[in-house]
Amino acid sequence: MTESASDEEERLESRLLRAALERLASAPAEALSVRQVAQELGVSHQAPYVHFGSRRGFLAAVAGTGMAEATVRARAIVAAADDHPSARLHALADAYLAFIRKQPHVHDLANGPTVAKSDHPLLQQAAIGYWNLLHDTIAACQPAGTPEAEVLRRAAVAWGTVYGISRLSAFGQLPASVPASADELIHGAIDQLIAGWQEAGGSLPSRM
Repeated sequence: MTESASDEEERLESRLLRAALERLASAPAEALSVRQVAQELGVSHQAPYVHFGSRRGFLAAVAGTGMAEATVRARAIVAAADDHPSARLHALADAYLAFIRKQPHVHDLANGPTVAKSDHPLLQQAAIGYWNLLHDTIAACQPAGTPEAEVLRRAAVAWGTVYGISRLSAFGQLPASVPASADELIHGAIDQLIAGWQEAGGSLPSRM
C-alpha cells in the first residue's frame, strides 16, 4: 500500500469514527446504524467492517475515540485547577461529571456491557489513559508511604463512588428527601474520602 493510500485509509477511519460520535450525541449505541454511518459519508456499507472487523469492533473504536477526547479535556481541567492535590481531585470529578452529562451515550458505551476494552486498541488505550489520570490524581492525595496496592484500592473506591452517585442521579433514583444535589453529594464524599485517607495513613485495617 502506498503512503498516500495509507493516509486515505486513515482519513476514512477517522471520518467513520467522527460520524458515529456525532450520532451518539443524540442517540444511544443500540440505535446506531453502521450502514447509515457509511451512507452518510458516501462510502460502501462494508467500509466500517473492512476497517474495524465487526460492528462490535467499530463501536469499541468509537467509544475509545470519545473517551480519549474526554481524557484530554479532563487533563486540561485538572492542570488548570489549584495546585493543592485535593482541588485537583475535585476538578477531576467535575470533568468526569461533565463527560457523563454532555456525552452520556459515549460514556455509557465506553463503560457499559455493549463492548469490552479488548474489542479495539483505541478503547483499551483510552481506558488506560483515563485510569492513569485518576490514579495519579488520587496518589497525590495520599499520605507519604502509602503502598501502591492501597493507592489502587482507593482509586477504585473513589471512581466507584462518583460513578455510583452520578448514575443514581441520572436515573432519578436519589430520594427527593436527600437534602443535596448529586454534585454536592459527590464532592462531599470526596472530602470524606480524603479525610479518611489522611487519618488512616498508608493503609486501612482489614475487614476480612
